[in-house]
Amino acid sequence: MRGNVGEPLALDWARGALRVLPVGAMLAELVFDLPDGPFAPFARPHWSPDAPSLSALPAHLRHLGAEFVCLPFGVGGPLDAIAPAWRPLALERRNDPAHGLAANAVWTVEEHRADRLRLTLDYPAAHAVRRLTRVLTVSPEAPALDLELIVDVRRPTRLPLGLHPILSLDVPEASLHLKARFRRGFTYPAAVPGGAMRAAIGRDFSCLSAVPAGAGGIIDLSCLPKAAPMEDVVQLCGVEGPVEAVFAARGAVLSLDWDRALLPSCQLWISDRALTDAPWSGRYRGLGIEPIAACFDFAEPVSLADNPIAAAGTMTSLAVTPEQPVVIRYRLAARSLQGVQNVAETPPSTSRTCPVT
Repeated sequence: MRGNVGEPLALDWARGALRVLPVGAMLAELVFDLPDGPFAPFARPHWSPDAPSLSALPAHLRHLGAEFVCLPFGVGGPLDAIAPAWRPLALERRNDPAHGLAANAVWTVEEHRADRLRLTLDYPAAHAVRRLTRVLTVSPEAPALDLELIVDVRRPTRLPLGLHPILSLDVPEASLHLKARFRRGFTYPAAVPGGAMRAAIGRDFSCLSAVPAGAGGIIDLSCLPKAAPMEDVVQLCGVEGPVEAVFAARGAVLSLDWDRALLPSCQLWISDRALTDAPWSGRYRGLGIEPIAACFDFAEPVSLADNPIAAAGTMTSLAVTPEQPVVIRYRLAARSLQGVQNVAETPPSTSRTCPVT
């Protein structure tokens, strides 16, 4: 979608402020008011969405904001060094548009109250999806935002779906710590575009602080950013609780909680100064923490196929029927961090084989 996408929609409450764009129903800005001052944990683009040089890009990239919905989730495209078990899946296929209509079309504003926004998006008549409804409700007394996505369909179908919050990595080196419990992690099964992948291709792991590295040994992906640019993608399957990002330098924590029975995985997209083409220009610093029912960010047919993640027991698509729309609820919440000086001393990434000490 090009041109005027409508005026931003604002909500201001006692413990924060936000701004939503009609394009992609994108949460473009979110600031929490904590006792020691404002906390703005999300990445923002350094480019202008109206730049003529970016006109061919999908709308979600031109306006890249704090959080948006992807249906069907996935981008796809040509890849190098694909792991053998993944080669039959034709990973070069693409979603058109990337991350689906939800992330790129202009939504209709149905309700704008002091504490709540509701937007809808009707899909084309031939599509299995009939309508998406997105609701954002602020918590009057807390630095928290409750979100809801309702998926109505015309016929029984399976859909890869994902949520796409992006945190800022423009923070001091090794000052952002991730806490996540999960059953099994997978590194990207091909070379991540950008030439700065740090993890080994096509491996699994049980702890973010000990991910197999491409150069041998391990890399700690629970502690970011690194000194050198990097571009990495991993998928955490069977997530067992909220994912938390500890901003040690700021003394604040962002928590992302969601219905993990519907979205059982979390994709981590670490994009830190490695992509040099437009619009990235070697300057973008973002960490996607993306709850998904999908197979990485591959095109829809890969998530619907018998891919290695589905074969290992984690669903990579959602089943939806006209009789029972899917309702996905999730929450973004912030709090002040106690004991900031001890963050680096406590292993922040946890799983059954990587207990908290």
